[in-house]
Amino acid sequence: MDKLQAIRIITKAAMLYKTNLENKKILFLYGVPGDVKKQIASQADTLSSIKGYEAAFQKSNFLHLTGVQIHPEKVKSAAHFYDMCISNRLTEKAFSFPTDGSSHQKLDIIESMMSIGKTATMIGDFTDRGPKLYSEKVTGNVFGCMGFVKDSRSGVNVPNTLLKKDVRDVTSVPTNKVFFTFTKAYGDAHYSSIIKGDKGIDIDTVIFDPEIEKIIDRSKINGRLSQGGHIG
Repeated sequence: MDKLQAIRIITKAAMLYKTNLENKKILFLYGVPGDVKKQIASQADTLSSIKGYEAAFQKSNFLHLTGVQIHPEKVKSAAHFYDMCISNRLTEKAFSFPTDGSSHQKLDIIESMMSIGKTATMIGDFTDRGPKLYSEKVTGNVFGCMGFVKDSRSGVNVPNTLLKKDVRDVTSVPTNKVFFTFTKAYGDAHYSSIIKGDKGIDIDTVIFDPEIEKIIDRSKINGRLSQGGHIG
């Protein structure tokens, strides 16, 4: 992949990031399928086997997902890099590829990962740590995944890498399935917009853990879901 090809991919991905992720938060609701299925069958009052994980997406996070290295004399910051992409001003002199080839692997999957709220099917604790790579949580599918860490300044979870790997190969077992994803504007207090959900769970009747219920506005949730599948 040469730089002109990279620019086309990065620019398109930035536009998708702006549409789907910029200045938004995503809530992933997940659990071990067998545990969730048993709890539903037992008609438990609260579906405590479902856990929640929130992630925030800002302008400055996009650069990490490309894997390229910016040139300080041309690009002032990660946010500036993103603005250059959105305004179609990214040039070959603005960045370089790291010698380990990691950016090429990220760019192979970056477009599909810009819809992570729709494409994530599994999530788990990251286990594939190395000297140059660290994430706390990883979500994605069999083709690729996105890693997250807690930002030291804001205290929120933010994306810090993409991996062209099956999410099951880099997360602890048992594998957790993503049952629902919600989205909201960064500054909003509650989630009310469902990106996707599992048709095997009736969102209008199920009760989640109290910590999840506190951040969901059920008065605005539409339980009719067009995506997702039954619990497997």
